[in-house]
Amino acid sequence: MKLFKILLLSAFLCTLSLANTSNKGFPEEYYKLHGQKAKDYFFNFLEKKVEIENLKILKERDFILSLDGKKDLSETSKEYKELERLQKKYKVKNIYDYKTFLTRVDIIPTSLAIAQAATESAWGKSRFIRQANNIFGHWTYDKKIGMVPLRREAGKKHMVRIFPNLESSIAVYMRNLNRTGAYKSFRTNRAKMRKDGKFINGYILSEDMTKYSAIGYEYVKILKSIIRKYKLTELDKKFYEKTINKEK
Repeated sequence: MKLFKILLLSAFLCTLSLANTSNKGFPEEYYKLHGQKAKDYFFNFLEKKVEIENLKILKERDFILSLDGKKDLSETSKEYKELERLQKKYKVKNIYDYKTFLTRVDIIPTSLAIAQAATESAWGKSRFIRQANNIFGHWTYDKKIGMVPLRREAGKKHMVRIFPNLESSIAVYMRNLNRTGAYKSFRTNRAKMRKDGKFINGYILSEDMTKYSAIGYEYVKILKSIIRKYKLTELDKKFYEKTINKEK
């Protein structure tokens, strides 16, 4: 039954997959819109992108659940190799630490992702997203995948990370929240929501984003304002209801 659920989720994911493109930023049609029409486009466009990445995470989570806590997998088996891949991806020290796996391998609420994307990319219109597909303000020190910020202070070496497409930028953002120490409280509070059978609420979890920005809690207030103003938690509920049989 668990294998069937994984296969079913895979099929569901395939039907929603969008083709990656080499274009930078949002589709050109977006930049011709203004006011509420632009906001609606932004929300609808990103909701689909975020959903696809979250479904990939749910597929990984279902795989972990399908192992049913086994700790004697053959190291040559497909299951062990996949678990090993996820161990590296999510930085889990003990390969059989299923509790940590399930705390880290989980969705990022749509409302939070969209609010942060809007804040970090100036609603998709910043230079970073239009030239580097960087929608969440990621930095790098690797010159091969970075571009120098226009206002970088003398002596600083950080660069804005360049992504091949928006999908990869979203995936790295999610991986960052799911494994970096700065967001441990986010993962703990998300796990509690999951345990209590509640939908993953981005408005509440935005409280745990103080370390995402140098402005600390002021950043949280910005995120909350966006989520509240545009009623983005409705998207969290929508995703929960759509995948309620897949989320555990």
